[in-house]
Amino acid sequence: MLTLIHGDNQVASRQQLLTLVERAKQVGRTVTTLVADKLERSTLETALLSTSLFGEEKTIVIEGIFSLPKSKKKDELIELITTADIDIILWEKKSLGKLDQKKLPNTCEVFEYKVTVKLWTFLDQLQPKASHQQQLLELLHESIAHESAEFVLLMLARQIRLLIQVKENAPSLKLAPFMLTKLRKQAQAFSLPELLNLHQQLYRIDQHQKQSTSLLSLEAQLDLLVINL
Repeated sequence: MLTLIHGDNQVASRQQLLTLVERAKQVGRTVTTLVADKLERSTLETALLSTSLFGEEKTIVIEGIFSLPKSKKKDELIELITTADIDIILWEKKSLGKLDQKKLPNTCEVFEYKVTVKLWTFLDQLQPKASHQQQLLELLHESIAHESAEFVLLMLARQIRLLIQVKENAPSLKLAPFMLTKLRKQAQAFSLPELLNLHQQLYRIDQHQKQSTSLLSLEAQLDLLVINL
């Protein structure tokens, strides 16, 4: 059986992956995880043998196969995966387009986890001393309600990193033109020190969460961050 888990909401997609892996282990399957950018054809062919050396059934998890650069090797690996008679779970960090999904058999079970429009709107409208601060707080709360505070923190940190890169004209930043235009416009509302300070605040919030050293909930900390912009 082939299963695809994909979408921009990596927290939710990872949770689904962990759930499926745990189910496989509970029924006695051995689980092997392969990372696509380190995968060779011979390694995949060996992994796709229907049983392990001890006769146990296997589940193979393959991460990022569709994220590989276009190449003959990529096409060969996908063909091996889609024609294999074994339990395979494909995990992708972004949503796959229709053309890529058409490469998968009709029997493939698909789980897609998208980021809500509310969260994208919150991220796009973030700026210091915003006149629409109450609206920002409402968008933040709605985003947390639909996603999770942890995922909002992750996406907020990603947005600030992108704005820093835009502010510094980082040559390594490769995004669609419309995305760059939006980020450049948003970055104009911030100074570089403000963005770096925001990034540091998000880092401290993340550390407090991991170490359970804050008296405030993560949602309350994010509230304060937005209020004090």
